Amino acid sequence: MEIINAQIVGELKQQTIAVILSKYQPSKAAQAILDPTYSPEHAVQQLLKNELERDAIQLIAHGLPVMLAIRWGGRVLKQKQDISAEGMKLMNCVENWLHSPNETLRIRAQQLAERIGLDTDIGWLGYAVFWSGTGSIVAPELPVVMPPDNMVGHAINAAILLSMIDRA
Repeated sequence: MEIINAQIVGELKQQTIAVILSKYQPSKAAQAILDPTYSPEHAVQQLLKNELERDAIQLIAHGLPVMLAIRWGGRVLKQKQDISAEGMKLMNCVENWLHSPNETLRIRAQQLAERIGLDTDIGWLGYAVFWSGTGSIVAPELPVVMPPDNMVGHAINAAILLSMIDRA
């Protein structure tokens, strides 16, 4: 299964990883080798060289723009052979949202993800859409609350890491 490739790393447009590192807490092993002045490409290379694939995934998930992060997560999860019928409904909803982002599909992704649960990789992918920053994350009758800007990174990271466990 291919998760990290040159194309996805090339989508990290930051000059350095300083801003990316402010969005999450790297592992102690990653902290020991990463310098905030590294370019994203160099940081990913260093993480992979030191067999810290999970840290590389987390850095990429938090560094990609929202739509690209969700698209990447979807591509990784689609490599699975055993997606349930409910999972396929959610995967189709995510793909439809990526083609035409709208509030109806965003809410539908959250509803399907809630049904499937956060103990599944696809459930996290659905929440990434819900937390995409395109709408409020509370009930419509309440004042608007937007998600923190690192929630998509957290969700995509969780989705991909869970998909790796499923394949182990």
